[in-house]
Amino acid sequence: MVAKGLKDYANEKGLKVSDGIAYGVIGGYMVTLKEGYGIKEISVSGAFTDESARKVTEFFQTQGAKKEYRVASFSLMREGIIFEITDTIGTMKVIKAFLEFLPNFLRQNGVLGDGFCTACGNQIEAADASRIVLINGMAHRVHDGCSGSLMERANVEQARHETEEKNLGKGVLGAVLGALLGGLVWAVAYYIGYFFAIIGALIGFLAVKGYEKLGGKVCKAKMPIILIATLFGAIFGQFVGDVATIMVAWECSLVDAIFSFFYLFQDPEYADFVSGFCVDLALGSLFAILGAIGVLKKTSKENKGAALSTKILE
Repeated sequence: MVAKGLKDYANEKGLKVSDGIAYGVIGGYMVTLKEGYGIKEISVSGAFTDESARKVTEFFQTQGAKKEYRVASFSLMREGIIFEITDTIGTMKVIKAFLEFLPNFLRQNGVLGDGFCTACGNQIEAADASRIVLINGMAHRVHDGCSGSLMERANVEQARHETEEKNLGKGVLGAVLGALLGGLVWAVAYYIGYFFAIIGALIGFLAVKGYEKLGGKVCKAKMPIILIATLFGAIFGQFVGDVATIMVAWECSLVDAIFSFFYLFQDPEYADFVSGFCVDLALGSLFAILGAIGVLKKTSKENKGAALSTKILE
């Protein structure tokens, strides 16, 4: 997605807006701009050597660089680098300053920019036919012949990804077990009187980790599985916390406490209890889902190579 701020900047710099991105050459490097959940993403196409990758990584791992340019995270690969910039008030001013600094910084550290094919690594001569190709959301300039090989590779990778065993059964089991473990932590925190909504994020985190630990693969079903398991864990945690509270307050057995819990939902005299349960569950579930989405967002980047997505832009 490209909102007004990035569109205005794209127009200012002569970039093109297409397919949910803005792309073009800035300071000798092919740059791709787009927006996401609370971030603006800057991708720069370039050929990195081991030495240039080390220098660039060391610089952007410093707190000074992260703070000055609001770099929430970055990922570097052989053919480019992706930055996530925290999107708050004044972000476009920061991005403009960042893109004034970045091309010279990359050049000084030996990163080859526009004019070198990121598919084969060779220079694109003036007489060479070239194309701009979108590879997993990043625009690259490549030789015309290289674009064809990239598309072929994409088809092979996509076919492999679609036929790969996703281990959904084990993934579902892992997600549920992880969510239940997080639900128990939530129940304990709730019982001893902590504000438990933040802890709800732990349920989402453990659901994701459980899915992955038992072998669940990256696929379209992963997100709904994690979210459903997360909600299940939130409900379980709230239920266990309230049952434990009833057991202690009324000095009854576990079985009696469970029956009492469901009885309270049917007795109008305990409407405040039901209302409090619903409010706490809604707040905790919100944090749990946000926690799951945050982890899924991060892991999806780590698994970005699972299927190569390419498209010829021009």
